Amino acid sequence: MIKQKLLFLLGCQLIFGQELSVFAPPEHIKSVLFYVNEQKTSLPIVKLNEQITLKFDDLNADDSTYYYTIDRFDANWNQTDLLQVDYMDGYDDMRIQNISYATGTLQSYIHYTLTLPNTQTRLKKSGNYMLNIWDDSRNLVLQKRFMVSQPASAVGVSVQRSQRIEEIQTHQSVQFVVNLDGLKVLLPEKQIKLFTVQNQRWQTWREAGKPNYTLNNQLQFNYKPETTFAAGNEYHFFDTQDIRSGGGNVARVFREDLFISILNPQWVRSGRPYTYAPDINGDFRINTFQGNKPNIESDYSRVLISLFAEDFLFDGEHYVVGDFNQHIISNDSKLAYNADSGRFEIELLLKQGIYNYKFVSQDSYGTLYDNLISGNYWPTENDYWVLVYYRPMGARCDELIGVGNANAKDIGL
Repeated sequence: MIKQKLLFLLGCQLIFGQELSVFAPPEHIKSVLFYVNEQKTSLPIVKLNEQITLKFDDLNADDSTYYYTIDRFDANWNQTDLLQVDYMDGYDDMRIQNISYATGTLQSYIHYTLTLPNTQTRLKKSGNYMLNIWDDSRNLVLQKRFMVSQPASAVGVSVQRSQRIEEIQTHQSVQFVVNLDGLKVLLPEKQIKLFTVQNQRWQTWREAGKPNYTLNNQLQFNYKPETTFAAGNEYHFFDTQDIRSGGGNVARVFREDLFISILNPQWVRSGRPYTYAPDINGDFRINTFQGNKPNIESDYSRVLISLFAEDFLFDGEHYVVGDFNQHIISNDSKLAYNADSGRFEIELLLKQGIYNYKFVSQDSYGTLYDNLISGNYWPTENDYWVLVYYRPMGARCDELIGVGNANAKDIGL
């Protein structure tokens, strides 16, 4: 009975689509933020010459020197053989010079900030890029994908419930129209590529395939399997902005060498009625009520996250993920069963702020199940992005010419 329930749930909630790998930084690199203009829930997409900012902490606090390089990729995230001069003015492999030291915190760290473009480095082509951060021993410590757009195509996006009977309660379908007016498209199946992604999770990146039909130089995508996503559920959240007493979903706080924040335990939500709860779609915000400079005055605390055990959970392994760890499945995010409390638990070292998180599962074959614990509910509020790439005849790389997005909050309207 236990295994039958597990197999039923796993069969309904298997992750679908092309998964992009995400680099896991070493343990001493924490609180990685990569955003455009102001910190917000979004894919890292900038228009040409618009600024994008990377921030991270080094808990070793040993005045390490870090350098950055930038690589160009095609629409499928394969590295190109373009020369750097083809897509960049200036140089990379430069030292990150904007550093600051933690002030008034129990946990020592150094905060690093890099903004692009800058006086040394300026990109001159739209498309896909990888930002690489290296230490002074030339070890890779951080990788972040980002996209540069130069809009030339209008993209209209909406979100609807799936039309398939078996998915109508659990899935969301991304609908979109792409206008190719003004582009020299002779072979659209070779020159145009479209991708969709849910929220800001690279693991959900997938190619949209062929349009349902083309009308008056417009590509129409409606109710395609490639653009239908499991809706999931709203993320759990907690608030440690006040590290001494805690905020939302923090049950109690005590201090040892660092503050320890014990969160309210969570239940398996799959199979239970859907309840709307505002979230930031897996993102996190760094902030502190103990100072005015969140980047260097926010402290770190040990955060205890727990999940009440149900019988079928013992047939798999379970992890806690969010943008704070790039939704990476690893031993660092794995929950362990505590027989005394009857819960699966994990302790994470996290900087003060507001966090979203969720639980995911993996079977003995290594297959990942995204919503086994949270469930899938069609009203769930998700962000969706549509990316349009174009390769002119004779060109050697894809350009990002269209970006569209929509939120599922208006689904069915």
